[in-house]
Amino acid sequence: MPSDWAPPLSPQEDAPLVRINHITKEYLRGDEKVIALGDVSFSISYGTVAVVLGPSGGGKSTLLHILGGMDRPTTGNIYVLGDDISHWKSDQLAQYRRETVGFIFQSFHLIANMTALENVELPLMLAGVPKEHRHLRAMELLDRVGLADRHNHKPGELSGGQAQRVAIARALAADPPLILADEPTGNLDSQSGEEIMALLTSLAHEDGHCVVIVTHNEDFIPYADKVLRIKDGHVQEQVQSPPPSTHPIQRGNLNRAGWLTLYALAWHSLVHRLARGLLTGLGIAIGVAAMVLLIGLGSGLKSNVVQSVLSLGPLNAINVSPQAAHSQSGGILSPNVVSGPSRPITQKTLDRFSRLPGARGAYLNATFVAGATYKGRSTTAAVNPLPPEKFWHVPGVLPTIIQGHVSDKPLHALVPLSVAQALVGGTHPKVSQLLGKTIVFRVETVSGSLFTGQGLTGPSHPIRNQSIIVSGFVNSGLGFVPYSTAMTWFKEFSSNTHDLHYPGATVLAHSLSQVTPLTHRIGSMGYSTTTLQQALQSINKSFGLIETGLGAVGGIALVVAGLMIGVVMSMAVLERRREIGILRAIGARKRDISRLFLLEALSIGLIGGIVGIGVGSAVGYAINAVVDHSPQISHGIFTLPLWLVGTGLLFGAGVSIIAGAVPASHASSLNPVDALRQE
Repeated sequence: MPSDWAPPLSPQEDAPLVRINHITKEYLRGDEKVIALGDVSFSISYGTVAVVLGPSGGGKSTLLHILGGMDRPTTGNIYVLGDDISHWKSDQLAQYRRETVGFIFQSFHLIANMTALENVELPLMLAGVPKEHRHLRAMELLDRVGLADRHNHKPGELSGGQAQRVAIARALAADPPLILADEPTGNLDSQSGEEIMALLTSLAHEDGHCVVIVTHNEDFIPYADKVLRIKDGHVQEQVQSPPPSTHPIQRGNLNRAGWLTLYALAWHSLVHRLARGLLTGLGIAIGVAAMVLLIGLGSGLKSNVVQSVLSLGPLNAINVSPQAAHSQSGGILSPNVVSGPSRPITQKTLDRFSRLPGARGAYLNATFVAGATYKGRSTTAAVNPLPPEKFWHVPGVLPTIIQGHVSDKPLHALVPLSVAQALVGGTHPKVSQLLGKTIVFRVETVSGSLFTGQGLTGPSHPIRNQSIIVSGFVNSGLGFVPYSTAMTWFKEFSSNTHDLHYPGATVLAHSLSQVTPLTHRIGSMGYSTTTLQQALQSINKSFGLIETGLGAVGGIALVVAGLMIGVVMSMAVLERRREIGILRAIGARKRDISRLFLLEALSIGLIGGIVGIGVGSAVGYAINAVVDHSPQISHGIFTLPLWLVGTGLLFGAGVSIIAGAVPASHASSLNPVDALRQE
């Protein structure tokens, strides 16, 4: 049980409802000490109309605020229902105002963007009363004050007398035993004033409430059972007539506002300040959109690069270079710059690799560059040998075919989609017409593969044009020819066909766990190696840095948006001081006010985050649509992983809450008396 919790005050038949015992109230005005109340004592029972009379500045409002738990006496005690509330903590006093006190103000203090019904329901919302019950109670009270037909009207649509009746209905919502009215007819005409006074008198004499009315109007004396004249902080008590016999008010059990109730209030406030909410959320939306778009582009580019690497072979493949050492390339997927002594790779070397522990087999790895021609259209194509057919059953060893089939027949080829589109031509080339057709290859150079780093070499003697039959298409930058065709071409490139030196080799490990030890064994033989696993690690590391940098750019936009939220909400606190004072007067705790503003900030952040994710995604997918027909892009350059959606919402909400924390703290620390004076 929290230390600041107070049990509901219980009525006692014989004790007065309120007993003031020698209270004083002093405060400083600059260096001057002002005595607002001096040694005041009196008591008020159930069913009593007590009128506090006195001039302006005489201490009437100070006394009312002390009775209502909105201010504390300097000395003395205040007993309400037998309990001394003068030293209660803030949350205890909030509970006291929520359950025991109903305020009626001269300026009505209704919340302008709420209907009459919603204003009357407000104390019950803060008391945790379910929606259906508080709605029925509010309609019952509006009917009692003659405004049931105006329940859906806002304060600006009501006359002064009607607005004050709504304020009275709100004060009665929780059926509190103590009603405190501060100049309740001060802003009304005489007829409306008389009606309000008659209503307040009936609340005491018929319902048993203790009604304390603060006024400077002597005309209120006939309504009073007890008159308290206050002047210069001192009170003279005058009993007009004994109050009628009444029973203490029996109230239901009240609670406190939960998170859902506060969120409903926060959402109501946002809806009725839509323009400001949209403007504030726009900053979050821009920041989240930037973050989602930039990180999504980085993620998409990474996915394309990874797919390109995976298309080069299985993860258990080891690419071997004749050089003994190599340095890292200058960029992702750029050929390695190799150095060191060269050790030839021959057919005997491939056989040795195949017999190493953990090796499944080894074969030639090379890239042929050729000019390709079809019906007068020409382009350049780069092709690799397919693995020997005995390895085709190994997962991932064959390239992904998007149309057609793989063939081991000589002079058949899998052609890159980009090459096929260039050979067919047109705005929307129909590459399927190339399937089974013959294109002419002019094989010009051969080099090591992407990872072996062997330089380009030309043939030792001219190679005649090759008539290549297109068996299928691959969505990568490299085409593929059968292993036998590649070996035939390589022999024609070599000056000594009896002692072929290959520019590179691929060794297949039996499993991923054997890749590393097999790599070490090959390295100990004097060859340099590169694996797709190493390439993927390098890619992941590089793109991790890129995504972090791109995310930081979006983060900067979010920080700027957060600053804007902080400024806008600070302005909102200043503009809504009276609303904050009203909520505090009818029983909202400090933490309720803080949570209310934080929930508003959270709502702005979540909405901004959702809009930002939508905008960023829309732009990203629009970019994908533009590059969709690019043969170099297989999966689009923008992706929206689920974690990025969650991150966008988390950052939008988090930045908003952090930005709203200071304004929320300021709002909760406002003195309710000072806040209510803000017009």
